[in-house]
Amino acid sequence: MKQEKVLIKKLKMAISNIWYIVALVAICTVVIMLIVNWSATVEALEKIIGVLMPFIVGFILAYLMLPFVRMWIKLFDHIRPGQGMGVKKAIGMILSYLIVLGALAVIIIFIAPQINQSVRELVQTVQKGYNYIKDHPDSFLDWLPVSSTQEIMEHLKNNITDIATNTSNVVFPAIYKIFSSSFSVAYNAFFGIIISLYFIWDKDFFARRTRRLVRALAPKDKSEQIWLKILNCNRIFNGFLVGKAIDSLIIGIICFIAMLAFGFPYPVLLSVIVCVTNMIPYFGPIIGAVPGCAIYLFIDPMMAVWYALLILVLQQFDGWVLGPWVLGDQMGIKPLSVFLGVVLGGAYFGVLGMFIGVPVVGVLQYLIGEIIKGKLKKKGIHDPLNTDNPAEDTKTEIVSDK
Repeated sequence: MKQEKVLIKKLKMAISNIWYIVALVAICTVVIMLIVNWSATVEALEKIIGVLMPFIVGFILAYLMLPFVRMWIKLFDHIRPGQGMGVKKAIGMILSYLIVLGALAVIIIFIAPQINQSVRELVQTVQKGYNYIKDHPDSFLDWLPVSSTQEIMEHLKNNITDIATNTSNVVFPAIYKIFSSSFSVAYNAFFGIIISLYFIWDKDFFARRTRRLVRALAPKDKSEQIWLKILNCNRIFNGFLVGKAIDSLIIGIICFIAMLAFGFPYPVLLSVIVCVTNMIPYFGPIIGAVPGCAIYLFIDPMMAVWYALLILVLQQFDGWVLGPWVLGDQMGIKPLSVFLGVVLGGAYFGVLGMFIGVPVVGVLQYLIGEIIKGKLKKKGIHDPLNTDNPAEDTKTEIVSDK
């Protein structure tokens, strides 16, 4: 009887292993086929992402808005503890979206026209420079290693038809693309807001289902640890994005006030650029300073120097005072890791990758650290980065993270 049970157990294990092997071979085959037909794979992925874009936008909006909704719920819970959670959530969602949409309305109504005015003034400045070059071509071309002005003018006259045709072939498709993309952005934004409301309202439902899935797939003794790590990864990622957004908004406001105080032209336009690029850690202020310096070089080179000094002061203030105060120790990663996240994210995913590269590196660093900590604990080896026993840490020569 025992032999039969052992035989049946071995047979079940063999069948289970066969299914694992079949599944592994099938997955490898699919991956190879996708790589071989890479262009078709990318095209299919783009279509799928295009269809699902409202849901992607909705999930991102819900993810970013959820901390504000929680803040309102906690505030209302102090007033009436444990009562009417549905009403509190609904009011919190309404207030959060009204504030955000109200801020966007203020930007569109008040700030956008000023940015438009600044762009127009810049265009007029460029037009004046163009007119000067056209009226004084010799003074502009003296230092260029080209033929005489007469030869250039003859070349332009003889090829004006080809130049106009080539320009129209580039300009008109670009205009059509801008209009079509604007419609697509409006469509995704409208339905994304509606979908995000459903995501936030059913947040607890999705959390329970995710936790249930983790318990079903993970080993019984490790499911709670895995769920805790998922929550910590979420805290790191969300904490960085929300904290950095608040930090960048404050820096943009300070930059605007400083530019007004010192009399710099185009304060709204350049402050918005600084605010947006400041979302990229360390390198954002430098990237944001480039357009302003380039503009001021045409107006007054000395003004470009003073503007660069202003951005440098803002960067130092953000790095040493404002950033640590707003973000706290949300990330705990070093400048080299930040550099890695920005470079790799920008190389593979463009500007969006530069924004999210740092929190992704922070999450990976946390997960790798937890894996190493678990391996050391399993082997019974003291972790020199563990600060639970400071007296023991001082015996090692390895400097702790702090």
